[in-house]
Amino acid sequence: MERITLRAAAAAALLLALAGCDLRYALLGFPQPSVAVSAALPLELAYREAKGGLVVLTGRVDGRADVDFILDTGAPVSVLIDGSRTAGLGLDTRDARPLGDPDHPATPIGVIRGGFAFDFGGVALTDLTAVVVPQAKMPCRERFEEIGFGGVIGADLFRRFVVEIDTAARRVRLHDPAHWRAPAHASPVPLAFRGGHPFVEATVTLADGRAVATRMNVDTGMNRELTVTTGGHPALAMPADGKPRKSCLVNGTREERDGPPVTVTLGTATARAERPVYSAEPNAADGGRHSTIGVGLFKGRRLVIDYPGSRLFIL
Repeated sequence: MERITLRAAAAAALLLALAGCDLRYALLGFPQPSVAVSAALPLELAYREAKGGLVVLTGRVDGRADVDFILDTGAPVSVLIDGSRTAGLGLDTRDARPLGDPDHPATPIGVIRGGFAFDFGGVALTDLTAVVVPQAKMPCRERFEEIGFGGVIGADLFRRFVVEIDTAARRVRLHDPAHWRAPAHASPVPLAFRGGHPFVEATVTLADGRAVATRMNVDTGMNRELTVTTGGHPALAMPADGKPRKSCLVNGTREERDGPPVTVTLGTATARAERPVYSAEPNAADGGRHSTIGVGLFKGRRLVIDYPGSRLFIL
């Protein structure tokens, strides 16, 4: 039996920097929102853990409605879903159209709107430009509904902070980069941004003991441990006996397979992916043969993303 797996939200898959894509042009010109902090840093925000370990923060939009947002390190810009959970906002997506290749399953059908205000309690963003996607145009809507979210927030919130995601305490902490210090035992992993998406250099150790050094996208908006993209290295091949599954993207589905457990090493930290998923399709973030780390890999750990310093820590 085929299984439908939600490739979380809209976010990283939504925001491809495809050649010739309207959204790519928009990303180049998206104004950065104003960010105001009304509480002392570090600011602690409680979150709801959704299916697969997704981090869901509640924010008030335009002073009119509370919206649940997936916190997504893979999202260069913010997203709102025009549907039942955002009905109080009066979103207008009547002129929604494909923001890129209409045949690509990761190309959103939506519109780009400006002037939003998001308030997460202690930190507020104004003059924010977002991609607005009509829920009725999304596939696998029942799977998205399981999570219960109305938007995605990523780099718009991250850019000026050191962001700590404590998956054990279910807290997000926003630190002042000028004062935050990494614990002495922590080893930094450099972050490189490509089209707004964060990438790290990692090592994957396969079940047979082979170790493969590879670049990976870090995407907390993906509700699984790891997607292994095949074709970039001879050892990273589609498992012949892997169980088929379907993954839902914002504009369609992809055929993928479950694979045996692997270990991922980032700096001095290691994490075991018990159920990695193998995909023959290029990485949605940059179109390369790069794998993707999802939020599930950090279960029980603290993930710290120093956006100003372009560093990542696993504690």
